Amino acid sequence: MPSREPTTDPLGEIETLTREIASLEAQFSNHKLSPDQFESMSKQLKERIIDAESTAYTMAKTDESMAKRMRARNYGQIGVQQVCNHFIYGSKKSLEPEFGLDRVPRYSLEIEEGQRLPVDTALLERLANIRLLTATLFEKMPFCPKCATPSNVYARFKCTQCASIDISINRMIEHLACGTIHEERAFQLGKNLVCPSCKKVLQKPSEQRLIGLVCACNKCGAHFEDPSQSFFCRKCEVDFNLTSGLITDVYTYNINEKVLPEIRTHIGVPTIAKLLQSHGFELTIPGVIEGGGKTAQFSIVARKGTKVIAIDVGVSDAEVEVEPVLELYVKLLEAKLDVAVFGAVPRLSARARDVASKHGISVAEGSTPDDVARRILEIAEADMPSPTVRT
Repeated sequence: MPSREPTTDPLGEIETLTREIASLEAQFSNHKLSPDQFESMSKQLKERIIDAESTAYTMAKTDESMAKRMRARNYGQIGVQQVCNHFIYGSKKSLEPEFGLDRVPRYSLEIEEGQRLPVDTALLERLANIRLLTATLFEKMPFCPKCATPSNVYARFKCTQCASIDISINRMIEHLACGTIHEERAFQLGKNLVCPSCKKVLQKPSEQRLIGLVCACNKCGAHFEDPSQSFFCRKCEVDFNLTSGLITDVYTYNINEKVLPEIRTHIGVPTIAKLLQSHGFELTIPGVIEGGGKTAQFSIVARKGTKVIAIDVGVSDAEVEVEPVLELYVKLLEAKLDVAVFGAVPRLSARARDVASKHGISVAEGSTPDDVARRILEIAEADMPSPTVRT
């Protein structure tokens, strides 16, 4: 097993470790490793994969090239697709934290009227790290340092002398007309504020001025202006402050507009892939084909028997313009393929469609990735593939 050394390419390390796990599985199947040896060695490799993934996410925060590679690894995940669909096809609303009775911040996607789909907070944090989402500070919340939750945490204001929470907190008000300064409760007469000295009713906020606070301890009798402040978890009976507690940042999440064009090229890929695989196609995602000494990369390369199909996908609010179709054509100059398909959600522009037709690129259009997937399947399974438009 290779020595554990720092790597500048954690994704390359993950690929190497994954191959090593496959090798161990082969050795175990051939009875060259005992069950204990296999379990121990594979566990070490899996732990190293987890460490490498953590390193990659950390690097992605400051390294855009790593962030882009990590985004490519994440697009195929169902949870990531659901988040992207929310911002592209759904309500497009910011994902703000929701608070239940336990006061733990949670997130959800609106999938239908009145129905919501929970989203893992760790997933949103990960997507923000790789710059697929942007995170804006919503609030800072105190969490108990013992149970690590905010559910039973309360703010405490205490006597500066004996630390009792049994204190009275009174606002001091000045009546500007006569200069009287008194506790606010001395001005209160029913629903009105009446000066205890000149007996004038205070009708406007401009007739008074807040001077400050006066606190009194009901236990030891001390008087003071500013009480001591801390937090208290009633479940764990732990008193803590900003130094000893867990102050957690809670965020609002939005799609990163800077990578939206990139997201649109990936958003329908898993749906298309799932349908093609169910019909016996072997897929490579992203697909790479070498030709003429160069490498061309496609959203998907599908193979069935001797047939090889290159698929690129584009998504737009209105029409997919000509640029991605031209990019597909340039890649086809090097790659030798039976069929080339461009999947467009919801449709190609007239110019893009003309370019596709001129260069032998079949087109599959639809209002959703599901519609496009069905039309790509029709093209892929055609006996005599030729440039086709499916809408």
